[in-house]
Amino acid sequence: MAKVNFTKEHYAKMQTLAFAMLVHNRTISTKMGQPLNIVELMHTQTINTLNGIRLGLGKQIETLESQDEWVATNYQQEKLEALKKQKELVNLIIGWKRHNLEIQEARARKAELTAQLDELKESQKTPEDRIKELEAKLQEIDTTEEF
Repeated sequence: MAKVNFTKEHYAKMQTLAFAMLVHNRTISTKMGQPLNIVELMHTQTINTLNGIRLGLGKQIETLESQDEWVATNYQQEKLEALKKQKELVNLIIGWKRHNLEIQEARARKAELTAQLDELKESQKTPEDRIKELEAKLQEIDTTEEF
């Protein structure tokens, strides 16, 4: 799998756009018309769903851009800018989710390799080393006071 190139700058931009969406209580609609707030976008939607939303926003942007620019109203221009920001936010959320998946996979792999290393170290111990470890554990148990 290719390394995800999600930087701190991307994260800062995502925070800015997400905060603006939160403060203005805006939603983004799915293909089926279901409105999603920022929490739902970030924490309940899958990457595939977000990709579908991003593609839908791209089509809406393309439709607005292809209209006659000589009769475009301020409302249409504002809507176009809002759609572009929404698409950018959804794209950043996708990057953030992919980045988090990459981190989780790296942690799981690290835990697996650490377990293998510990197992190998344990198998390389001599019987004398094991005896010393068990005697030390027995000493710990014997030194516990009763009340």
